[in-house]
Amino acid sequence: MKTITLSDVSVNGRGYYGIGASAVPFSDDLYTYLRITDINDDGTLNMADLKSVDDEKACEYLLQPNDIVFARTGASTGRNYFYDGSDGKFVYAGFLIKFSIDPSKINPKYVKYFCLSQQYKDWIHSFNTGSTRGNINAQTLGKMPIPELEREKQNALVEILSSIDAKIKQNNAINENLAA
Repeated sequence: MKTITLSDVSVNGRGYYGIGASAVPFSDDLYTYLRITDINDDGTLNMADLKSVDDEKACEYLLQPNDIVFARTGASTGRNYFYDGSDGKFVYAGFLIKFSIDPSKINPKYVKYFCLSQQYKDWIHSFNTGSTRGNINAQTLGKMPIPELEREKQNALVEILSSIDAKIKQNNAINENLAA
């Protein structure tokens, strides 16, 4: 199957490292700080213990719709979160790498779903050798191969998977309501 790379479908063809600032207790007066620990394995957010960031440069690291961030180190190397703007405003932390997906080149949510696939996970795990701690950089992530599908097929996959995600989200909300 023909592939394209993450850099090929990204704005400016590259990834960007997050801000190297410390987390502070959550405050409505500050930006919410997105850290590796806030991202679940399934690409959703863990909203239970969000923190804020208090740094004058924080606004330079705000996520924009169609951004995807990747954990670059540790046991969670490769864990990722696709930002569509619906979860609030986030500043991404230094151990995350952001790629801005260009919707004129690919369906951004197709990239989101690819980055949750076993094929993606196997590619990430190929960089973890022996007893070394997982680590990946922006240049390597940019070379990530993505199966190149016709736009219509991308859109069809996204439509199906998005409807499943919506149902899961609805069921989780019902379960949380019942548990309360």
